[in-house]
Amino acid sequence: MAPLANPLISDRDVEFLLYEVLDVESLCALSAFSEHSRETFDLVLQATRRFAREKLFPSYRAIDEAPPELIDGAVRVHPQMRELYRGIVELGLLTASRPEAVGGQDLPLSVFTVATTYLMAGNLSAYGYIGLTLGAAHLIEAFGDEALLRRFMAPMYEGRWTGTMALTEPQAGSSLADITTTATPTEDGHYLIRGNKIFISGGEHDLAENVVHLLLARIDFAPAGSRGISLFAVPKRRPGAGGLVDNDVHAAGLIHKIGWRGLPSMAMSYGENGDCRGWLVGAANRGLAHMFQMMNEARIMVGANGVSTASVAYHESVEYARTRPQGRPLGNKDPVTPQVPIIDHADVRRMLLRQKAIVEGALSVVVVTAQYSDLAAHAPTEAERSRAQLLLDLLTPIAKSFPAEKGFESNALAL
Repeated sequence: MAPLANPLISDRDVEFLLYEVLDVESLCALSAFSEHSRETFDLVLQATRRFAREKLFPSYRAIDEAPPELIDGAVRVHPQMRELYRGIVELGLLTASRPEAVGGQDLPLSVFTVATTYLMAGNLSAYGYIGLTLGAAHLIEAFGDEALLRRFMAPMYEGRWTGTMALTEPQAGSSLADITTTATPTEDGHYLIRGNKIFISGGEHDLAENVVHLLLARIDFAPAGSRGISLFAVPKRRPGAGGLVDNDVHAAGLIHKIGWRGLPSMAMSYGENGDCRGWLVGAANRGLAHMFQMMNEARIMVGANGVSTASVAYHESVEYARTRPQGRPLGNKDPVTPQVPIIDHADVRRMLLRQKAIVEGALSVVVVTAQYSDLAAHAPTEAERSRAQLLLDLLTPIAKSFPAEKGFESNALAL
């Protein structure tokens, strides 16, 4: 196979960063990762590289040119997206970084993050469904009871269902203390949910048989402000005696986006008919604290989104500069001599070097952040875990900021 003009991410940069700078092989000495080695890390990287380059990237333009449509209350995604989604699921990435107890592979987050940058670079929208589902399922894994794990987490980790984070409301924006979605307890153990959410990525689509919204709402008579927010699992279709039945969850509108065009951003309505059922995840009035797990994971993912987009742009720029003739070398005044590629001009090289530095530096920070997450959870001593957690808390917002770098804007912040 001929080499791609755009490799998406530099393999040499990845290997240098993982094995020569960060020494991720040393993580294999920790009990959580003892089944792994450089060989298993490389197998994951090779699989994601191949899928990104052979399947995802060739689909990017077609999917961006034909974004999802809202037809009679249902969203129809691009036909190619179904094959891509199933392909990513079959790579095992929904559970790769999760423990064996829930069907995972205990892959270090640092290696997982690098592997997924190839997929994000190949087609950011396609990976978005996976990233959101993983974060939502992990919330249930961390805070749900056994019944919720069986009912919701398992089919999400299997890829049969997808997940979202349903936070923002039209009147509240990012001020989550002002959300008004309500949850009324019932004698049957579930809650009746009523309210509206907006900018819900992947909130409605036809890729999977169900969508589970990890939704913030206020239980009746809960304290005002953020202290009264609880977290609920609210499926599009709820399990019933004869299978899945509608759960009074409706797509109220499809929101235009500049980027992530294959991943629909939705306005959602819950409980229009008084029959939207939700199940409490974790402790009542602790929903915002629980949701921060998914938000912090999303921050690392968003940083990786920005790095991936920047990397694709850089490699496109290099290829264009190598093949676009214009002008002549400085000092050559002979108009009949051949033009040279613009990469031969010093100022173009300066701009390319700036792009290269941003991509390599940003990738380093994102992966270092992910490695601190590995150590915060699995380092052998409390002192080492505490130190890693402090550094993780410091670096996470920095890693998230990379998409805002001028010249590399993506729509990655619109989760």
